[in-house]
Amino acid sequence: MRMRWQQMQRAAGGAVLALLATAAIAGAQGAGPLKISSEVGIHTEAWKTDLPALEKATGIKVDLTQFPFQKYREMLMLDYTGGTPSYDVSYASYGWYRSLVNGGYLEPFDSFDLKTLNLDDIPNMSLYPEKGKIYFVPYMNEIAGILYRKDLFEDPKEQAAFRAKYGYPLAPPKTFAQYRDLAEFFHRPPNLYGVSLMGKRSVFLTVHFANRLWGYGGDILDEKMRPAFNSEAGVQALKDLKEMFKYSNPASPTHLFAEAVGEFQQGKSAMIEIWSTVMLYVEDPKTSKVVGKVGFAPIPKTQAMLNKKVPYLYIAWGFIINKASQKKKEAFDFVKFITSRESEIRTAPQGNIPARFSVLDAPAVNQQMPWMRTIKQTMESNILTPIYPWIPEGATISADILPIALTQYLSGEKDAKPALDDTAREVGKLLEKGGYYK
Repeated sequence: MRMRWQQMQRAAGGAVLALLATAAIAGAQGAGPLKISSEVGIHTEAWKTDLPALEKATGIKVDLTQFPFQKYREMLMLDYTGGTPSYDVSYASYGWYRSLVNGGYLEPFDSFDLKTLNLDDIPNMSLYPEKGKIYFVPYMNEIAGILYRKDLFEDPKEQAAFRAKYGYPLAPPKTFAQYRDLAEFFHRPPNLYGVSLMGKRSVFLTVHFANRLWGYGGDILDEKMRPAFNSEAGVQALKDLKEMFKYSNPASPTHLFAEAVGEFQQGKSAMIEIWSTVMLYVEDPKTSKVVGKVGFAPIPKTQAMLNKKVPYLYIAWGFIINKASQKKKEAFDFVKFITSRESEIRTAPQGNIPARFSVLDAPAVNQQMPWMRTIKQTMESNILTPIYPWIPEGATISADILPIALTQYLSGEKDAKPALDDTAREVGKLLEKGGYYK
């Protein structure tokens, strides 16, 4: 979910391999600066800008090692499980830390003065406790959304033409029906596509399906942990998704995050269904041709669900502390400083969607990033939900099993209901094996 990777990865590629081969365990031994690992990504670049302020305020010096996102999770897990972890603190996705907790590799933040972290200011904190303790503190939150071209939506000629054809004003979509109308209206290939989508078999395709499944009133699993996505809501969501692909680039079935975002950055589409961090990428004049021309809107719903709270895609990145570290106090002080309200206000304009609600509408942030208010309002009016069901099998369901069913339908291999029913049986067997049904 990051767009600056391409240039940064090329510069960092050779160095990363060397670092992997020589990674020291000094951080776990207590000597030298605080050792931190992270990915190569835009929000890491944001909190890096506050490291000089950290050192000035606390005296803590940081030795940061960054890895390409595609390799980072594997390298992080290998490092922790190898017996001699190299880092005092790691910056990680919220979907990764639970397996490290279960392995006994992480230090709970409850070992320190937890009140000084002011966690009440961070939404969805109830998601993170494991065994009654906090092991993960968010720095970045992001949600799903529709990024749209304000210059097109606010053009008087476009507004008149849209009203003449569809009978209502041109505006960001609130319902799926409006979303389809907008995509159809702006679809003018090959110069402009109605919407940019990520159609390659991956968790990104599951994101598109879940956006619709939730908006139609469905869910991935029910309260009894039974598969629920093969409902009528699931069938309608899948048909809706296939319809939207008609108004995307014909190459969309091969697109992942980078291709879809790059297309939108170059002004080749009127909308993109993505997540909020991409607002930071489209405002980067080094890579974007649509700087100052983009707005953010929530994912649509059906007309019947408009005034109801529904599950809504939520992603977080944050910090974990290595239990083997000999610098746990310094590690805690680092996390407390970088995730503080003051630090997040300073670093948000550098490339971050802040985890703290009080920062999303802080005047200093909104002056530069007024769309942050819409993100906060969207978060407050929906049920923030991970794309992975919050169980160990969640990643397998969302990233491995569901994408197969989605591509089978989208490619014409299977009809919608049989594709979802077959996949529901497979998920049911997985969860039965996991002991969820007694």
